Amino acid sequence: MQDLKQLIGQSIMETDETRPLLIKNKEKMYKVMIIPLNYCHYNEKNGRISTYISQYLSSGNDLQKEDLEAYNQVLEQFIYDSNPNALDKTKKNIHLVGQLEPGVVLNDGRIIDGNRRFTALRKLQAEGKPDIYFKAILLDQSEGIDDKDIKKLELQLQHGKEKPVEYNPIDNLVDIYQDIIENKLFTIEEYSQYVNKSVGEVKKMVKRSVLMNQFLQYINAEKQYYIARDWEFDTIFQDILTIIERQLKGIDVITVLDAKSDNRSEVQEYLRIRNTLFTTAFSGRMLKTNTQTKQSSDDLSRYIRNIGKHIIDTDKKDDYLEEMEDVVDEMYDTLHDYDQLDLDTIQKVSKDIEDKQQDVIIKGDDYIQNGQLNDAQTKPVTIMDKVLKNFDQLDYVQLKYMDDETEQNFLTLYKKLKTEMEKIEVALRV
Repeated sequence: MQDLKQLIGQSIMETDETRPLLIKNKEKMYKVMIIPLNYCHYNEKNGRISTYISQYLSSGNDLQKEDLEAYNQVLEQFIYDSNPNALDKTKKNIHLVGQLEPGVVLNDGRIIDGNRRFTALRKLQAEGKPDIYFKAILLDQSEGIDDKDIKKLELQLQHGKEKPVEYNPIDNLVDIYQDIIENKLFTIEEYSQYVNKSVGEVKKMVKRSVLMNQFLQYINAEKQYYIARDWEFDTIFQDILTIIERQLKGIDVITVLDAKSDNRSEVQEYLRIRNTLFTTAFSGRMLKTNTQTKQSSDDLSRYIRNIGKHIIDTDKKDDYLEEMEDVVDEMYDTLHDYDQLDLDTIQKVSKDIEDKQQDVIIKGDDYIQNGQLNDAQTKPVTIMDKVLKNFDQLDYVQLKYMDDETEQNFLTLYKKLKTEMEKIEVALRV
């Protein structure tokens, strides 16, 4: 690819505008250029479209930059599909007032910031609008700017704004997984500085991203991130994470499966709970697809939370997990009879094991209903226990020293308490 720096003063023109950028912890003012659109190309590592790229590649396609226009056409559609309303709004604004905010482009033409603006400009140019150029800063990688600097800049520009870029939650998890776990570009602490989030918030996202990757491996669809996106599983991963962390205090899902982990019993319990919840989430989602029901991801999320509350967190946990063990193993083996699954093959396989999936959901329903009934039966005891514990905080000696107003208020409440106790006696027929 040509070095765009060499074209400054020829087909690329400087403007009087400047824009500050923070690179290698030093802020510097950079000149804004006017660049012909055909010199620029999308960044295939753009986090906003990571799930779309995974879907495209899993279908047997390649992303080749030999034909930049063909390459750009593919990624342009991904950018548009990721948020069509926002893109249409950007396009309308640029058409009315021009491109107000410049982008950032590497000297090889790769866009680091401004993919949506670039897409809007391409669409305006395709409609025949004249004098369409991309206003952007040109960064020269030969000046010591490495991949980490580029990604850091991208995060700062896209997430550090007052109104950050809206990412699909799953695309965001893919991006954070690749940056922190897979490519190890940043620590959690570093990443939090660049995206305007607390360390705790980022760590929760990393945990969900790890669970997402484990889930896709579990259903034999490793790195098929578009599946999690299409199924809207971000909240499901959070529900599963919450249940696991309630059960296994202090566990870190990021490291629990590391080979160096020496707590094998904790790992086994983690896998036992996780695999059952993965199987349940998968079965619930596929039954919705196979039966064309209108169940939403919120319904499945509520179902998973009920399993946590009414089964996993109770003394029925072991009975439930043992009863689920065979069907969990059978479904896992069936899914892994294939080299690797995509969304189409998952649906075909799912129809073959629909009876097992129904069995999973029915078992869960039975246990949940029994748990809810037990909760209803024991709720009066729970409430009475709380009341008595509050009485432990009452200092009876203090009753002698109340003033008249306080004593009158106390007696009013005491009479109400006596009335409630009489109602309890009638209900119990004591």
